[in-house]
Amino acid sequence: MKEIPVPASAEQQQRIAASRKRMCTFLSVLFYIFTAVAVLSFIGVIVTVIVFEFKDGMSGTLCYVLAGSFAGGAALGGGLAFLFAHLLHLADDRRLDYLERCDSPYSFFVGEGTLATFGETGLILHGEEENALSVRVPYGEARFFSVCSRRAPRERGEWCVVIELPARYLAKKNHAVPSGETILVQTDRKERLLQTISERGLTLLGEQKETSHKKKFTLKAKYLLPMSGKRRRALVLGGIGAVAAAAGIPLAILWEPTVGSILTVLGIFVLGRSAASFVRAKSALQFYEEGLFWRDQNGIDRFFLKWEEIERISREKEGVLEVRCMYGSYHLPDIAGALEYLKEIRPEKCAEQ
Repeated sequence: MKEIPVPASAEQQQRIAASRKRMCTFLSVLFYIFTAVAVLSFIGVIVTVIVFEFKDGMSGTLCYVLAGSFAGGAALGGGLAFLFAHLLHLADDRRLDYLERCDSPYSFFVGEGTLATFGETGLILHGEEENALSVRVPYGEARFFSVCSRRAPRERGEWCVVIELPARYLAKKNHAVPSGETILVQTDRKERLLQTISERGLTLLGEQKETSHKKKFTLKAKYLLPMSGKRRRALVLGGIGAVAAAAGIPLAILWEPTVGSILTVLGIFVLGRSAASFVRAKSALQFYEEGLFWRDQNGIDRFFLKWEEIERISREKEGVLEVRCMYGSYHLPDIAGALEYLKEIRPEKCAEQ
């Protein structure tokens, strides 16, 4: 990532920061515009085809021209939306890195508006604003972990550095904190951060970054947890979508082709979404030769942990499994048979019950 030079003047620093923020806003607007163009153009293709089927007066040439134009608009809009999303990600990363270096060459964001600055003897957490309140944590009471967040069972993932700090340093005044309780903050793993950690004589624990991403992981077993409530809702919505799609066809033939085709498209869309929701309405706990993969029914909460990261897995309470890593814990549903299988393949990872 190419760094933005940091000028000496504070006024000029603020001017560049404001300019970079406007650039990110501009790219974000372009992303949403072309996403909308892609979606509307795709709907236009379907409506054009349906209207052509039910309206005798419409010429085939006009249909092909309209459908081709809408298809081109969908492809172009989707491609540009993807491009601007990528450019937005790069621009925002450069902007945040610039703001970090404006504060200090040893500063890094660990949250929205919160910076961690590596001092001579300790880590200083403070806000972006000048004269913001700060908290200093001695290096001897902090730990640093290199972590790769994987959302799929593969080698590639998002690298970060997780910092473990005693909770008492960040607790509110006069608020008692149990002894030994810790909190975790996270920052992007970048070369400047690794150099800073090395210069301060600190130890970076955890997984070290590999360059090869081509290794294919081997699935050993899969355990599913169906979500009956979500499946019932998907069936109800699917029925509504099917009725709407079926009603749109005679409506297009007997009354108004445009209205009927739009109703049919909406019905098909709802039916497709419901079918996808029905299929996905299950959580999955999968064991691989290389680690453990979890995906919830929405596909939002999903992660892959290598066996090297996992310290132990135990039944915390009825219906809940605790997956303990050196930098924190994950809590998963206790799917029938999963822990028993784990004891067979990885007994050293299972805590005594």
